[in-house]
Amino acid sequence: MDRARGRGAPKEPLILDAAREVFLRRGFGPAGVDEIAAVAGISKVTLYKYFAGKEQLFLAVIRRDIETAERMSDDHLEVLASTTDLDRDLRAFAKEFVTTVTDPQLLRMRRIVAAEAERFPEVARAWDERARVRGQQTLARLFAALAQRRLLDGDMSVAAEQFLWLLLGAPFNTALFDPARVPFDDRELTAHADAAVRTFLAAYRAGGNRAEAPR
Repeated sequence: MDRARGRGAPKEPLILDAAREVFLRRGFGPAGVDEIAAVAGISKVTLYKYFAGKEQLFLAVIRRDIETAERMSDDHLEVLASTTDLDRDLRAFAKEFVTTVTDPQLLRMRRIVAAEAERFPEVARAWDERARVRGQQTLARLFAALAQRRLLDGDMSVAAEQFLWLLLGAPFNTALFDPARVPFDDRELTAHADAAVRTFLAAYRAGGNRAEAPR
């Protein structure tokens, strides 16, 4: 099959698709630029016109995956920023977020990064900065805005960190040690997200509004 999809087709998306396929199949260390170029249907010379090497290519795949995941949550974040029903909108965001980040291929990429963290610390650091740190900062700013509206109360940086761990700690551990469980059942993720929101709001809902979240 011609992966170039006709003359003049932009090569970068094809290269990233091919690289992702090879990295998921081989892991970062064993993956080779020759194989990536072959899967993309281009020459290695052409590949190097776009990316300086395998590490830069892997980082580009990571960036694209994370940006795609972020876009999937953008609408829910916008709704949450102007919420008139904090319980409902936080549950909707939590469900969308945990569903997105537990996508089987995204979890496999995360395992590859973790497995290569000692040999390629720059790659692991880039994943952490683009995923965990950036996501936590975005949530902290959002929660701070909700605190100004007196919907939440407390240290919003800590709140953002704890909310992410409530949402992701159990699914990430399950995916790491029992990958056969992935993909997760939709009802399981919904129940998990709702429980995380209940726990979070019990701790951080502003005092005058602190009531038990709906079950």
